[in-house]
Amino acid sequence: MPIISEETIKALNVQLNEEHFSSNLYFNMAGWASKNGLPGASAFLNMHAKEEHEHLELFSNFIKKVGGQPVMSAMQEPVSSFESIEDIFNKILQHEKYITSCIKKLVNKAMEDKDYITLKFLDWFIDEQVEEEELFSSIIDKIKILGELKGRDLYMFDEYLASLASASKEE
Repeated sequence: MPIISEETIKALNVQLNEEHFSSNLYFNMAGWASKNGLPGASAFLNMHAKEEHEHLELFSNFIKKVGGQPVMSAMQEPVSSFESIEDIFNKILQHEKYITSCIKKLVNKAMEDKDYITLKFLDWFIDEQVEEEELFSSIIDKIKILGELKGRDLYMFDEYLASLASASKEE
């Protein structure tokens, strides 16, 4: 018998599936970057695809730990065609804001239910979403500073993303 409500387990499974979608979306974005000669962006986005899959695993493990069953649902196919690297990062920030809103809904439910077990679990995700939105906002700020990403500026931006991917691997 689960130690949290079945309704909460169902909501956690919805979020597990959101994390799965995120992983696949970033995977598709990495593929686009690779096809378009942006190996730094591809490495960075692949790293984020893996990170989102790790989030899925965290939800799965928590659901099992509290006596529930993780369930993978049918998923809408993530977009795989993009106008530009700027388009990708604008879509990522929009998506991360959506994920933040999903986490907030889970937190609100846990608070309303006085479900301190789930609330404690979600605390890490709150911090994670603050980091994600900050990271992607700063990347978009860099794009705005560079202006239209073409030629040397596009090359330098790709190198910047490669350095972010390398720095994350070292942590």
